[in-house]
Amino acid sequence: MDLRTELVDLTRRLVAVPSVSAESRDLNTVIDLVVAELADLPGVQLHRRDAGGFPMLVVAFDERREADIILNAHLDVVPARPEQWTVQERDGRLYGRGTQDMKGAGAVYIRLIKDIAALPAAQRPSVIFQFVTDEEIGGAHGTARLRDEGWVGNLFIAGEPTDLNICHGAKGILWIEIEQPGVPAHGSRPWEGVNPIERLAAGLRRLLDIYPPPSAAIWRTTVTAAIIKGGDAGNRIPADCMLRLDVRWTPEEGVDTVIANIERAFASDTEPQARVIVRQQGTALRTAADDPQLERIRQAQASALGAEPATFREHFGSDARFYSDVKIPAVCWGPVGAGLHTDDEWVSIDGLVDYYKAVRVLLGLQ
Repeated sequence: MDLRTELVDLTRRLVAVPSVSAESRDLNTVIDLVVAELADLPGVQLHRRDAGGFPMLVVAFDERREADIILNAHLDVVPARPEQWTVQERDGRLYGRGTQDMKGAGAVYIRLIKDIAALPAAQRPSVIFQFVTDEEIGGAHGTARLRDEGWVGNLFIAGEPTDLNICHGAKGILWIEIEQPGVPAHGSRPWEGVNPIERLAAGLRRLLDIYPPPSAAIWRTTVTAAIIKGGDAGNRIPADCMLRLDVRWTPEEGVDTVIANIERAFASDTEPQARVIVRQQGTALRTAADDPQLERIRQAQASALGAEPATFREHFGSDARFYSDVKIPAVCWGPVGAGLHTDDEWVSIDGLVDYYKAVRVLLGLQ
């Protein structure tokens, strides 16, 4: 099977597994697929693990847990329409859930493992591959755990979709829940109660004065009101109300400052008081754009494709942050595509081939 056909075939079969991490759905099945592809390769060590019900697979070529380069792919995805589990090929693109984010890159890594396994042991590069299944819900049971178990290197690369550019920085993640108690009353007698919806609305207005919703991409902290729940009757002031916020904070501002601003926005001089609860907190990706390890990627891509990648910072998080947290240069670098988490997600077939060629050069597989 030629390279292009194999990458398309592997991506199709990975996408056909509806491995939705938020539902703990088919996660072992997608890891089983990778294991089946690699199990009979000579000299390949497969370390299968499970943490919190989330399976993961480390592929290495010797006994050490340290390598020059770590290549990481998450094989979990967000929910999709039923038809998105079947890849559609149109105009040189593969459409389907996970094609871009990031089963296409996972297919590239599987092919690279096969290439390395075909080499004599002395010619194999120093590389470790990671396949995890919980990135979309935070990554604590996958990449973070593998890091803590000692799987480290000089350079960590998550094959996230970057259009063959290098993402060296990203905002931190903060998921906040505001619980606002109220005092129930009949809807016709609002003076007898305290309306928690109005309290939350006032607090949200104050917060958005601090963090106005941007009309275009901008490198500053953003606050998105994601979920609101409350009320059980159309003619009653509810007993309570809940607001969930998706906050993406910049390293320059820092998470403590953001939390303090949220608490001030929802504070009140009268009872009952709102409760501000941090449901999840993720660190920011911080790798310097001029780190020497990134120059290796630039040179490899220039050699393979004739053009250097650009460097940029992103607004959403990835598992790369777990390695930059411990001062290991970490980036996202992956194939061309679009439609992240949408109904029209796609990856370029040529982009998969180009990514394969560039990673090959980075690994010294001329």
